[in-house]
Amino acid sequence: MRQLIGMAVIATAGLSGAALATPAAFVEVTVTGLSSDKGVLACTLHDNAQGFPAAPGVAHVRIAPQGGQGVCQFDGLPPGRYAVAVLHDENANGRLDTNALGIPQERWGISIGKAPRWRAPRFDEAAFDLGTTSLRMGIDLNP
Repeated sequence: MRQLIGMAVIATAGLSGAALATPAAFVEVTVTGLSSDKGVLACTLHDNAQGFPAAPGVAHVRIAPQGGQGVCQFDGLPPGRYAVAVLHDENANGRLDTNALGIPQERWGISIGKAPRWRAPRFDEAAFDLGTTSLRMGIDLNP
C-alpha cells in the first residue's frame, strides 16, 4: 500500500509539472490577393530582426496557391515576438524577382500592415506578440 501511495505522489507531481509547462501555440496565416495560382506561396516566420525578411527565419512553409490564396501554419511556437514575410513566387525560382530598378515583380507582404513600397520592411514594422493562445491572421498581397 505504501508503494502505491508513493507512486501516486510521483505521478501527481509529474502531471503538475506537465500542466505548468508553457503550452505551444500556432500561427495561421491566410494569404489573399495572389495574382494567379502559378508557382508557390512562401511564408517565413522570424523571431528577430536579423535577416528579416529575406533570411530563412525560424520556420518556413511553401505551399501551392489555390483560388488566389493560400494558408500557411506554423506550429509548436513558444510565446515571443514574431514577424511573418510572404512571397508569391510565381515562377518558383526561390527568390523575389525585381526589375532593373530593384522594384519587385512578384507580390509579397508582411504580417502587420502594408509592406513599404520602396524598401524592404523592418522587423519591428511586421512584428506581433504571441502568447500561449494561437493566432490567426490575414495578409493581403494586393498592391
